Amino acid sequence: MAEPSSSHSYGRTVLATGASLLGTYAGLAAARWAYRRTLPSPLSLPPALDLEPRPIEGPDGRAQYYVRPGNGPPVILLHSFNAVASSREMQPIAEHLATTTDRPIYALDWLGFGRSDRGPRAYSPTLYERQLYHFLTEVPDGPADIIALSLGAEYAAQVALQAAPLVRRLVLISPTGLAPTQGPSAPGRLGLALADRTGTFELLYHRLTRRTSLRDYYARQIFLAPDAIPSVLLDYAEQTAQVRGAYRAPLRFVDGTLSIENVAEDVYARLYRPTLLLTPASPDATVQSFERLSSLLSQNTRDLSHEALPGGLLPHWEAPTPFFGTVNEFLDLS
Repeated sequence: MAEPSSSHSYGRTVLATGASLLGTYAGLAAARWAYRRTLPSPLSLPPALDLEPRPIEGPDGRAQYYVRPGNGPPVILLHSFNAVASSREMQPIAEHLATTTDRPIYALDWLGFGRSDRGPRAYSPTLYERQLYHFLTEVPDGPADIIALSLGAEYAAQVALQAAPLVRRLVLISPTGLAPTQGPSAPGRLGLALADRTGTFELLYHRLTRRTSLRDYYARQIFLAPDAIPSVLLDYAEQTAQVRGAYRAPLRFVDGTLSIENVAEDVYARLYRPTLLLTPASPDATVQSFERLSSLLSQNTRDLSHEALPGGLLPHWEAPTPFFGTVNEFLDLS
C-alpha cells in the first residue's frame, strides 16, 4: 500500500488543528453561555450607600444614583474605574457629608458598574462625559462640588472644562493621567482583543474577582497597609463582579480605551474652576504614578492646588482624618 504523501499529512494536521481550535472555541462559548445564565441583574445588588437609590434614564442607558436631599451647593461623588468599581468606594465620604453638612449629596454609578446598566455598548470617554453632563443638567439644583476618584477624575475635569457653569469646585482623588505612559503595550492590547473575541476574558474575569484575588489586588496596588483594607469594601467588590455584564466596562478599562489622551495638558492644566488634587505621600507602592504632577501644577498655578496625604490611593478609607480635614477646608464644609 502506498504511503500517504507529505502534502496529505500536512493537510490532515491542519484539519486536525482547526477542528481542535473550533472545539476549544465551542467549549468556551458553551461555558460562557452556561455561566451567564447563573448571573443576576445588576439591580439585584444591595444599595452601595445608605442614601436613597434612584434611577436616571440617559442617552446611553439607565444609570443608578444615590441622593440625600439638603440645602446649599450640592456635592457629587464619582467612583473610580476598575474591575469591581462602584459607589461603595465613596462610602466614607458619603457618611462624613451626611453627618457634618446639610448640603445635598449625590453619588453616581457609572454605566457598566455598580447597579447601573451593564449591557453591550461602546464604553468610551465620550460616553462617560455624556453621562455626567446629562446627570449634572438633570439632577442637582445649581453648580455642584464634585469629588471624583481615579479615572473618574478625568471625566469630571473634562466636563468641568466644557460646561463650567455646572461645576463649582473639584476634588480629584488619586487622579489618573499623570504617569509618563498609560494603558497596556501593543502586544498587551492585542492579547486582550483576542481574549475578548474568544470569550476568555469574560470567564477569567469572573474567576479573578473572587474575594482572595481582590484582597491581594487591594493589598498590592491600592492600600499601603494591608490591615487597613475594610471588609465592607471587599464584600461589595466581590458582589458587584458577579452580575450580568460585569466584565464589559472593565475590559475597556484594562485595554486603555477609557483613558482621555493627554489629559494632563489638554484638560487638567486648562481647568478654570478651583481644583484640589490629592495624591499619596508615598505612591511608589501603588499601581499609579504621578510623575507629571509637578509639571502640571506649574502650568496652572491659579486654579490647581495639591495635597499629599498618608495612605494609598483611597485616603478616605486609609487616612480619613487628614483627608477630611483637607477636603472640609477646601469645600468650606465646616
